[in-house]
Amino acid sequence: MEKELDINALGEKIKQYRIARGYSAQRLSNITGVSKSHINNIESANSHASAEVLVRIANALEISVDILLCDSLNRKTSQGARMTEFTQMLEECTEKETKIIVDTVKALRESLKQADLK
Repeated sequence: MEKELDINALGEKIKQYRIARGYSAQRLSNITGVSKSHINNIESANSHASAEVLVRIANALEISVDILLCDSLNRKTSQGARMTEFTQMLEECTEKETKIIVDTVKALRESLKQADLK
């Protein structure tokens, strides 16, 4: 069965990245040319965003649209989007932060494998 657009997850993802960039809704509005009220409505899942608006938001937040939509994609496609998101996060880290994150992911993966065996 095809997945449908999860507007709640989309709104949460936009808000998460907006806050991580240190942008207020007004700042994102100014950058994208999308009204602040529309940004707020998208983030609270009260309104849908057109493809054009999603592209403007993604560009302003310096992320790809697939990252914004990954929760609405099928497993195989969303996995690629999540890898893109993970790679982008790592690119923004210092070398020390990257090593800690990679070591943590390795340990977590090993723990998950062990839990599956039980």
